[in-house]
Amino acid sequence: MDAINQMVQALNTQLNALVVPLAILGIVLWGIAFLVTPILPDWAGTMRGYFQKAMLIVGFIGFVPGIIAALAAMGGGG
Repeated sequence: MDAINQMVQALNTQLNALVVPLAILGIVLWGIAFLVTPILPDWAGTMRGYFQKAMLIVGFIGFVPGIIAALAAMGGGG
């Protein structure tokens, strides 16, 4: 069971290293799209939709380690 716990912790570390910069980038790009809405309304509106979808994916990836850890704990792994 220790091997599984170490694997979950390694996955958690790798996902956190990936998710945090992507979330920051997404927030910055969403802000830029919001600021250029008066200049390029169609483009900014389309991009805001893409950014919202991307942020949902990033948020889901951020919750995956917690879900895996909870399932491992329920199965007697923790």
